[in-house]
Amino acid sequence: MSHIGVAAFALIMGIAGVVFFYIGISMGWLYTFMGVILGSAVVPIALCITWRKASKIGCIAGAVVGLIAGIAAWLGTTAGLNNSLINVTTSGGNYEMLAGNLGSIAIGGIIAVSISLIWPEDYDFASTRAINSPEAPTNHKKPAEVVEEYIDEKKDSSASSVENDAVKLEKELDPVGLNKAFRFAAWSSIVLTLIFMILIPLPLFGASTIYSVSGFSVWVIVGIMWTFCSAFAVVLYPLWESRAALTMIVKGIIKVLFLAIYFMKRIWLIPRE
Repeated sequence: MSHIGVAAFALIMGIAGVVFFYIGISMGWLYTFMGVILGSAVVPIALCITWRKASKIGCIAGAVVGLIAGIAAWLGTTAGLNNSLINVTTSGGNYEMLAGNLGSIAIGGIIAVSISLIWPEDYDFASTRAINSPEAPTNHKKPAEVVEEYIDEKKDSSASSVENDAVKLEKELDPVGLNKAFRFAAWSSIVLTLIFMILIPLPLFGASTIYSVSGFSVWVIVGIMWTFCSAFAVVLYPLWESRAALTMIVKGIIKVLFLAIYFMKRIWLIPRE
């Protein structure tokens, strides 16, 4: 079923790309419109993985209502700023897309938080902590119980391998380590948001500076360096982290290819009557 899903996704995306090309929708238009469509789910998803009192109904309602509000704000602003003319060109303006993005994110977040405060839930995150366990937990088993069951099932295997896997699993599910990683991620997000959303853009906007050739060159160089650093962080480093799995996959593909060639030769060399 997963293979069918991959093929269907590729087919649908290919058709959508051709349709968007012929009706004049660019990548820039899609990029800014993505916030209108997906922005309403940002806050609800963040609450689901960070706040134990997040309400299931509140998060779902926030995502749905925020989407409707974002589209309404986007189309309403487009009509209001362009004499009721709504098309690809007018709907892709900065203010039009800004209104849709802000409406989607803000309304979705307000609804999710408000309903969660009125009807809070109490989720202990036991099942999410054990997602990467060797066996999926049932009935909200504690990570320690999962580790013990895993050790019992692997008695026939080498003791050292089981112990290493158990220690590694306990280390990954350690609440102290998880809280430390969460604090680091939260503070990093806050600091980077302040730097890239407030400290850098606002002074440049207020100064209305017109760059000289040298100043603009420095800005371009910094942008290129940032792009390469981002590429390393999101493309090259994950490949390096997954080098063992990728090596195993490549070896498996090579074995399958050689087996296919072998059987094709056997079939070809069989005498035909």
